[in-house]
Amino acid sequence: MTLYDASSLAIPEELNEGFLSAIIDHIAHPIFVKDREYRFVLLNRAMEEMLGIPRAEMLGHTDYDFFPKEQADWFRAKDLEMFTGGLPVEITEEPLTDKHGQQHTLSTTKVPLRDAGGSITHLVGIIHDITPIKRAEEALREVTAALEQRMQERTEALLAAQTELVRRERLAVIGLFAGGLAHQIRNPLGSIKNAAYLVKLANPGGDDDLARAVSIIQDEVARANQIITDLVDYARVTAAQRRLVPVGLLMEIALSAVELAANVRVTVECPDELPQVFVDPSQLQRALQKLMKNALQSMSAEGGHLTLSAREEGGAVLFTVADTGHGIPDDVRQRLFEPLVSGTAGSLGLGLITARALVENQGGALALEKSDHAGTRVMLRLPIGE
Repeated sequence: MTLYDASSLAIPEELNEGFLSAIIDHIAHPIFVKDREYRFVLLNRAMEEMLGIPRAEMLGHTDYDFFPKEQADWFRAKDLEMFTGGLPVEITEEPLTDKHGQQHTLSTTKVPLRDAGGSITHLVGIIHDITPIKRAEEALREVTAALEQRMQERTEALLAAQTELVRRERLAVIGLFAGGLAHQIRNPLGSIKNAAYLVKLANPGGDDDLARAVSIIQDEVARANQIITDLVDYARVTAAQRRLVPVGLLMEIALSAVELAANVRVTVECPDELPQVFVDPSQLQRALQKLMKNALQSMSAEGGHLTLSAREEGGAVLFTVADTGHGIPDDVRQRLFEPLVSGTAGSLGLGLITARALVENQGGALALEKSDHAGTRVMLRLPIGE
């Protein structure tokens, strides 16, 4: 076995300083040395490149000559901590601004350098520039936040779709229920109506209490019959038989089918040059009649103003039914297109959703809008024929 004399491998004393400087300069991480006056006495090439400041300018100077005061105060406090405690100081994250104003995030270790007697003469700083890691972490956070936002949006969309599916299923059940219900209830209602009529004939100008009771029976039979009619109307939204129809004619026929009270004023606004709409006239008239009936019910006590208007916009005809009635409370407005929700007492709440179903059956759309005045404003968007 060959033994090597360690002394024969020693670096000549005159080469020590240059040899060690070359080693430090080839280390990829920034390294610096400060004396007890906190002055830079040595920096390697990596430190010079990171700061963008020539080493010759930094030697003999302190942090306060190169960095913002807040950062220099931080560096000085950590230097003092090392000199005072005599132990290495680990700084996991600290900011540094280079000569060009670029922000860096550093992870720094500061260790004491002692003389032969054990006294601390210098501070050696070893830096890991973790700026790329912090940027990657920030980019990852942004991507994660974007993904979370997309997941939240997808979740909300799924919940909305589920809610809509449940609503449609409920409406489908109502539709299936309506046909059988109408036949089974209308027969006894007819018998009650006929019986009330016979009682009324048998009491011409007689008992007032009996006359009032008969009147109540007739009114309630009519109300029950209307509920059945609403159910049947909703159940029979069949495929549309669409054709070109003048808007003014639709307004005229729909308006002629409703009973107007004396205290209700009607305004019709329909320009002659409006294009024809491509709809099923029977279904659209049913939709308009339901909307007008709702409007008239909301003005039944005090009366008011019913406005029917139409205009062309965006390749469609916008048809508006507006009234000056009591309006719809905000809490009801948000749920008004749900079955069995109504802004009118004694109503099943199927009139508006039936009207919407009929309009959508034409390839159109129906929306409830806030009116500038008291009352309700419903907008129908109807397709124009080609």
